[in-house]
Amino acid sequence: MFYTIHDILRDTRIHAGYNACERPLIDLGDDGNLTIDQQIMANIEPAARTVMEEAPPELLSPGIPVHRRLVWPEAPGKGMAVLPLPDDFLRLLSVRLTDWHRPARIIDESHPDYRWQSSPYAGLRGNPSRPVAVICRQPQGMVVELYASTAGRGVTLDMAQYVPIPCLRHGGMEIPLRLYDFLITKLVSLL
Repeated sequence: MFYTIHDILRDTRIHAGYNACERPLIDLGDDGNLTIDQQIMANIEPAARTVMEEAPPELLSPGIPVHRRLVWPEAPGKGMAVLPLPDDFLRLLSVRLTDWHRPARIIDESHPDYRWQSSPYAGLRGNPSRPVAVICRQPQGMVVELYASTAGRGVTLDMAQYVPIPCLRHGGMEIPLRLYDFLITKLVSLL
């Protein structure tokens, strides 16, 4: 849902126990300190990012679809596929290839199970019944390695959803409805 900067400032001030309007009740002149609104503005994007990184995936759904081509390092539809992620990528919510029985379990490259994904033994690495998606940093940017497919040439990306990095645009910010109160609480804690 789109929330304007005015709404975010007003709701944060109210929740923190300050005057609901941006005009101070008593004008003391410039005392060299940041105003409440300036403090809130400086923290909106970092607070939104923290809230979205820590939120359970079900509060972030639905995400934005990823429309990228799969890259198959070995043979098309066999083994691991690589899916480049958008530049504004923050979190991957779900990913599934057409030959998988369910969406993948999502881990990152620091997870201990990552080392098993290149195992020659099929029971240890991801497979269509137990797919694994690993978020990795590569020289060309963030990618997700998708383990593993066996169906061959017809395998395509069935679905992939991600959450973008939150940023202020057009006088406001897109924030999932169920996370707005968490954002306001986080902003109040930073004042």
